[in-house]
Amino acid sequence: MAAFIIALAALAGIAAILCFFLLWIKRLRVEAVNALREAVGGERVYHVEGCNFLGILSKGYAQVRGNGVLALTDRGIHFRMFLPRRHLFVPLPSVCGVSRQRSFLGKTRGRELLRVDFSGEWGSRDACAWQVPSLDWWEEALRSMRVGGEPPAAPRSRA
Repeated sequence: MAAFIIALAALAGIAAILCFFLLWIKRLRVEAVNALREAVGGERVYHVEGCNFLGILSKGYAQVRGNGVLALTDRGIHFRMFLPRRHLFVPLPSVCGVSRQRSFLGKTRGRELLRVDFSGEWGSRDACAWQVPSLDWWEEALRSMRVGGEPPAAPRSRA
């Protein structure tokens, strides 16, 4: 009987910890979406979805990858990371190329990644990569917008 009570208490503890982390992650997502709305302001938003960020090429290998929210607007790409709380903006005119990669900065997610090459500060070349659910859409949208066109209809939002 004592073993049953101990096992039950352990399971309740695990369930409480799991609940805490799920609520915490949900709160981080809400904060990121609200911060992204504020950063975007009056820009036209074409698509927003959750993603996994693998880093910025110029910052090297020793950087934290993380989950966040990625948005495409008429001005460019906005990314808001959950933890640490970071915002990255890549203006559309600075985008030099869009491609797929299996890994970036020695990191891989087992799926193809969206790589965006762009002109950074002082005109230097830089790049960043994300794992996104709708990779085909992001590629097509960015290529279309780089030449002055409109992006295709957005897939169902996952933000």
